[in-house]
Amino acid sequence: MRIAIAVFCFFIAAGTATANTHDNFDRLPPPDFDAGLSAELQQFLNAYAAAYNRQDYDALLGMWDDEFPHPVYLAEEVDPPMLGWNRIRGYFNPKPGFTVLDGIRNTYTDVRANYLAEDIAIATYKLRFDIKVKRQKAMSSWDRVMAVFRRRDGQWKLAAYAEAPMAPLTMVRRMLQEQVPEDFSDYIKEQRDAARP
Repeated sequence: MRIAIAVFCFFIAAGTATANTHDNFDRLPPPDFDAGLSAELQQFLNAYAAAYNRQDYDALLGMWDDEFPHPVYLAEEVDPPMLGWNRIRGYFNPKPGFTVLDGIRNTYTDVRANYLAEDIAIATYKLRFDIKVKRQKAMSSWDRVMAVFRRRDGQWKLAAYAEAPMAPLTMVRRMLQEQVPEDFSDYIKEQRDAARP
């Protein structure tokens, strides 16, 4: 058991050292993005989440640009990337009339978007999901997402979508940090003050 704990601590420490190097990005100027476009795509993603959460895959697929011949969908749980309409439709509805989920709740936040061309946009955002696969325990997690949107007839449509989960060590570190109670900093300060002569 001691060896297992030591190995776990080693990997967390190694991940922390690497992650701390990248944390310097937090000190850079704020990201440059189009606030108006980001708000438009946030509205789109709110509607997309609503369709996803009620498992209305016809509505969901209707929010993709079916006139674009080369759609891409990169889900974290599927390898290789899904290229083309047949694979994407099969992903959302592998067995028509049969559901594999008891329920799902997707939430999209932190949309940061810019135009690639007049009617083409690229965005990054955060996906938070709670999911219950039939005959399995419910799970929750999050992903970083990058997507490409095309505006057609005045409406945004998806053309490409990629989930980009963090590296395991980085994700474990983030999960451990998010579990820290809000009062822990005050507790540490109180302990230090009490220890002073």
